[in-house]
Order: sequence, then structure tokens, then C-alpha cells
Amino acid sequence: MNDLSFFHLTGDGAVIKEFIASDDDFPAAFNLIGVCAFNAGVIVMAFGIEETHPHILLRGHRERCMRFKCLFEGSFLHHAARTRKPPVNLNLDLDLLDIADESHLMNAGTYTIIQPTKDGKQVMPYDYLWGTGSMYFRPPTHIPIWCYDAAGVFHQPERADQVGARRLRAICCSRMPIPDHWLICNGLILPDNYVDVAAFERIYRTANCYRTFLTSSRAQQQTVQQRIAAARGVSFDDLEARRLCGDGCQRMFGFKDVRRLNALQRIQLAQQLWRTHHLSRRQLATIVRLPYEEICKYT
Repeated sequence: MNDLSFFHLTGDGAVIKEFIASDDDFPAAFNLIGVCAFNAGVIVMAFGIEETHPHILLRGHRERCMRFKCLFEGSFLHHAARTRKPPVNLNLDLDLLDIADESHLMNAGTYTIIQPTKDGKQVMPYDYLWGTGSMYFRPPTHIPIWCYDAAGVFHQPERADQVGARRLRAICCSRMPIPDHWLICNGLILPDNYVDVAAFERIYRTANCYRTFLTSSRAQQQTVQQRIAAARGVSFDDLEARRLCGDGCQRMFGFKDVRRLNALQRIQLAQQLWRTHHLSRRQLATIVRLPYEEICKYT
């Protein structure tokens, strides 16, 4: 476990648009987090789903966390294409952000919990259905909030292998498997199956410390927002970005045609453009003609 890293997976709501377009999208996104975590082999520490984008705190190797990102994006886009009337206006391109240090981790953890409920929703994080805020520093007798229906009636969870293949596929919104012993209730894959509550609690050590971070100041929240903005980089006009790329290629290799570069040279050019102009990783991937995942590895 010591060689695993923390990552904050999120997105730009202004770019994604219509992430949650109906009431059915909330359980789809909720369940896909568990399905993709199991199939990517990552640890979920916390998550919260907003109408415009999700926040997910992950722990794992970068390659597996990137696989989680790709699985989640692809699976949710497939769900949207299947359930929405065309044209589907959904640009689900999430950002996998490195957690820099312990302070960043503590702020990012509680930011993930409070973000879905802080902008006008009349609900506290520990009562929010589409996040994991109800799971931490609770007594052993605490019953998961997902075991109650909208009328407040308790329902007994079922094992995944008792649900039936067709219904299970509908719940998972995917043909990807989940373990037979995982529990499902009210159509939701319980986060208790895969969220590492104990590890999340160890980040804050005590309930009082966690409470303090939950009521963090605007300045503390802005530190997370600034790291998100810095990681995304700057999006130049496409023509200007290509001009910067061509000029950089000329200086480094003596010609402007990026297509003549090998893979290593393209990585070197991307790194230089990242350092000098802080171009966004998505734009870098386009102009140096490399996969976005490769750009994320080296910038």
C-alpha cells in the first residue's frame, strides 16, 4: 500500500454539460463508481456526485486510476447514449489530479464530501444520497442511508448473486462484473462494498479533526480549486496553440512539422510547452499527436 498514490478525479462542469440530465442518471453514476473501481483495481476513499460533474478521491497506481477514469467515462457515455434522446450533448472528459501533500489530501477529501451539497441544496453532507458523506466516523450500529427508500422504509440488502443477471446488468449499467457477495439495496450498489472508510478516517485521525476540515474556510477550499485550475492548464485559441507548438518544435528539432517527431521527441516537446506556456493537457495531446493518457504521465 505504501507505493500507492492519491488522486482527485473531477471535471469542469462548464465543459461537461448535462452530466446529470434526469433522475435516472444519479444511480447510474453512483453504481458505475463501484463497478469501475472493482474492474480497474483501485481504492475509492470518497465521492460526491453533482449535477454537472463528479468528485472522486482515489488511491492506487496511476495506471489503474487512469483506467478507472476511462472505464467510468466510457460506461457513463454509453448509459447516456442509451437513455437520452439524440443528440446527446455530453463531453465527459474528467481530470485525474495528483494529490501533492498531506494538506492537499485533507482539503481534497472534505472538498469531495461537501461540494455536492454546498451550492444551494438543503441537505447536510451526511444525509446526501449521492455521496459518501454519511459513512465516516459513524458508530458500528449505523445503518447505511441507502437502505431506506424515499418514504423512509427500511429494505434488506441483497447479495449480487441473488439479484438475477438481467436486473444486475441494469443496476451496474454495464456488462462488467462485480463480486457475488457485494450487497445491493434499492437498486444501488452499497459503497460499503468498496469504499475504504477506515483509510479515509486515518487521513484525519480524529472525528474532531474531520469536523474541522468539513467546516473549512473559503481560503482552504480555494487551495483545492487552484490546484484543479493549475492541473488543467491554459486553453489557448487552437491556431495560437499550434503556432506555439510549431515554434517550439522548430527551436528544439529544427523543423515545425510535429508529424516528423518520434514518440520520445513528442513527449519532450509536450513537456517543454507545459513548462513554458502551461498549455492544457487536452490541448497538448491534440497538437503533439499523443494520447491524453500519455500526456498525463509525463507532464
